[in-house]
Amino acid sequence: MNVRPRAARVSLRAALVALCLALAACRGALVHEVQSPYSHIQVYDTDGRRAVYFGGEQGSRVVETLMDLREPHVLQHGYARAAMAGFLYRPRAESCLLIGLGGGSMVRFINHHFPDVRLDVVELDPAMVAVARDFFGTTDGARTRIFVADGRDYLERSGERYDVIVIDAHLHPGERTDTSGHPLSLQGEEFYRSIRRRLNARGVVMFNILAGPDAPRYVEGIRRGFAAADVYRPRATGNLIVFASPEVPLANEAELRERAQELDRRGTYGFSFERVLDDRERGPR
Repeated sequence: MNVRPRAARVSLRAALVALCLALAACRGALVHEVQSPYSHIQVYDTDGRRAVYFGGEQGSRVVETLMDLREPHVLQHGYARAAMAGFLYRPRAESCLLIGLGGGSMVRFINHHFPDVRLDVVELDPAMVAVARDFFGTTDGARTRIFVADGRDYLERSGERYDVIVIDAHLHPGERTDTSGHPLSLQGEEFYRSIRRRLNARGVVMFNILAGPDAPRYVEGIRRGFAAADVYRPRATGNLIVFASPEVPLANEAELRERAQELDRRGTYGFSFERVLDDRERGPR
């Protein structure tokens, strides 16, 4: 699969979006700042929105989470909306595992729109868990548990099984990551084997991949590790969203469309699920 030409265009758009957000932060109010063992975390309020920025030693900053303070359950990022297509593949999902918390946008969305789903969240950085709790209202609940742990270790130790698993973990690029900040411990056949053991029958896993030099290798590794995979390219982002399953087929196209249209008719999600389907890669799986 050749993702480089389009990935370059997408990365440019994403860079422009990030620049606009960074400029907005300069005009906003810094409400919290902490240096964790993994990142320099800053929380800014700007025009009714709250954002988490991650920074590295070189001073570069990445917008990790963006929340509308008036509608905290509405997803602001295109990649996060695409990630929720997992509920098209498993429309009657009862359980979900999220590796990587950030400010908790997906947690709030799932709790609000899919309140019957049992949700477990694993986050490596305890400082990020505190920020998500204190500044974004993301906490444990009746059906939500948040663990401070390494995602790989959790999958290897846990006896739980899930209908949907979401891998949304990133670090500042370094020895423990590829060039885009994807943790190396959350890649490779051994890790994918742990995921397969934790999925229920017809379960699906989602990977959030930042477009960059290592993206093609990452995607191809997922294709080798699972029987079926779909790649999505959310508009105006620098992300690839990959859904994968140990079982073939991953999903029936007609059923996906019908489920997306049904959700869209409800009109309460803040985006179009059918448009999310339109952003998939066209080509062989």
